[in-house]
Amino acid sequence: MGYPNKLKRFAIFAISFWVSGVAFATTYLPPAVSLERKSLRIINMHGTVGLPKGQWEMFIQHRFGTFGDGAYNWYGFDQSYMRIGLDYGLSKRITTGLSRSSMNKIADAYVKWEMPLKSKSWTASWYSNVSLNTNHRAAISGEPFYYSNRLRFINTLNISKNFGDRFLLGITPSLVHVNLANTTSSSNDIPVMGGYSRLKLSNRYAITAEVQRPMGERFYNVIGGFKNTNRPASPYVGLGFEIFTAKHMFQLSVSNAQSMNETYYMVGENGGTGLKNFRFGFNIVRRW
Repeated sequence: MGYPNKLKRFAIFAISFWVSGVAFATTYLPPAVSLERKSLRIINMHGTVGLPKGQWEMFIQHRFGTFGDGAYNWYGFDQSYMRIGLDYGLSKRITTGLSRSSMNKIADAYVKWEMPLKSKSWTASWYSNVSLNTNHRAAISGEPFYYSNRLRFINTLNISKNFGDRFLLGITPSLVHVNLANTTSSSNDIPVMGGYSRLKLSNRYAITAEVQRPMGERFYNVIGGFKNTNRPASPYVGLGFEIFTAKHMFQLSVSNAQSMNETYYMVGENGGTGLKNFRFGFNIVRRW
């Protein structure tokens, strides 16, 4: 008589465990952190904050061809570039990372220092990146050729503010240094002004936007020392949609930049801001 009762109790326990597991899975919410700490990157750009000490983040980025490529190329889906990287929290305020891009065979490394601020709604950091074009020498112009021709640098002051728990706004004044430049028409050093935003829709979803553009002629006339006749005709623009899950973040985007490296899309010619110049992309982010 005892055996059927034990079996019955086990069945009830198993069903209850399964039901509670399903309920937990459907009601799970991502950790309650402020908007600027959801991820290191907005779309292509870095946000203000870094990783907690000892924490890792891996990211995989894909960018496709432009919608203007037409139906024959599946509106850009026949073309693809990828970037993969790994970030690590060295300390409470210092984060570093490495990545590799298939476009131009770019390898890059960065360090980010989060500044100590007493404000709960303001955050600020200093971001410094060096990128290396590892393409064949024949693909890199410049004679005489030096190894330094492959290098580009960027330094960014990143400042952001949370408006309640719904809206994040950031500005990113930057200086891009290109080792190899035609100094008769442009400068090795290019100041860039940009910004980004994140709007929380729910604990699982958010929409994002970011923009970058080299400074205009009026800035150069006032400051002096910079030549900018080769300034891109259109700024870099990106729009994104974020999905937070228990283990990953998925960032879907459309932007007019094919490169995913700051020293290229910030100062490069990304095409216009018409729909035909935009391209679909996505990021997959895993943190542990």
